[in-house]
Amino acid sequence: MTETNPAKNRPAKAIVLLSGGLDSALAIRLMLNQGIAVLAVNFVGIFCTCGARQEGGGNLAIDVAQSMNVPIRVLPMGMDFMRIVEHPRHGRGRGVNPCIDCRIFMLRRAAQLMDEESAAFVVTGEVLGQRPMSQHRQALDLVERESGIAGRILRPLCAQLLEPTQPERDGLVDRARLLAIRGRSRQEQLALAKELKVEVFGPPAGGCLLTDPAIARRVKDLFAHCPDYDMNDAEAATFGRHYRLHEELKVILGRSEQENDRLQRLAGARPLAEIAGRPGPLALVRGVLREGDRERIGRILRAHGKHGDRASEKVCWLIEDREEYFTAHGVASEDELARWKI
Repeated sequence: MTETNPAKNRPAKAIVLLSGGLDSALAIRLMLNQGIAVLAVNFVGIFCTCGARQEGGGNLAIDVAQSMNVPIRVLPMGMDFMRIVEHPRHGRGRGVNPCIDCRIFMLRRAAQLMDEESAAFVVTGEVLGQRPMSQHRQALDLVERESGIAGRILRPLCAQLLEPTQPERDGLVDRARLLAIRGRSRQEQLALAKELKVEVFGPPAGGCLLTDPAIARRVKDLFAHCPDYDMNDAEAATFGRHYRLHEELKVILGRSEQENDRLQRLAGARPLAEIAGRPGPLALVRGVLREGDRERIGRILRAHGKHGDRASEKVCWLIEDREEYFTAHGVASEDELARWKI
């Protein structure tokens, strides 16, 4: 009697990095069309914008995975990633975006999952020459070497421009059915999406908030002045108005009711301040107060609210459940705001 090995009859399995964008969605479809079993992995962090739906909440990557009937794991990028942003080994882009280190981070996590899931290789939607920092040939080679799974990273959209990978050499993937897309234009991908009936994917404008100059300044300020920062500090860097009154004190103002609500959620034991008795911005106070700082914060609050002709207003100072009140005289000038602005 001949024994059979059930594992031999199973399709090869791949871990696919899925951002929710067009390229990674196409990478999944190309693998499915070759009979590869797919587990999608979506990395989410406070600086990521490519996978989030702007309206109504939710995660676009999950929608993409569901549209193609593939399972998905959503993995958070927390303080371990923040340490990489703070001290990248391979440099930053124009902001504080550590693109190469970020790819290495994600691929190492995917490699762990590959072992757990008995997958044969990892797939990404990268296109040679599409992103100037992380998708040129030298960067792809560097990421490959440091990922821990050299030879087992397949980039199906540009695979024919690269050396054959292990899954191609092993016959798990037909190299002839892979592509040779190069450069920043998305025309080939859009045509391919129509041909392959890939209809759910995000716009090409998604990306990383760490490339934004204003947010980059706030993150650098956080690293320089708040060595004990946490993920609440990092999230607060992504919105609001930020002022540094001195080396030990930063103030963040909400610009809308929604931002005020976020600041209240992130405050923890840190003080909050607002003008008493009328709508306006909420201020989150982060650091050590010196003489006169509370009055300065009150004047900043007044500068961003409708104070009319009133010479002074009461300010509510809230620490956890305890309220105090003081009077703010005058309004912060434009010169002061410009000097304090981060």
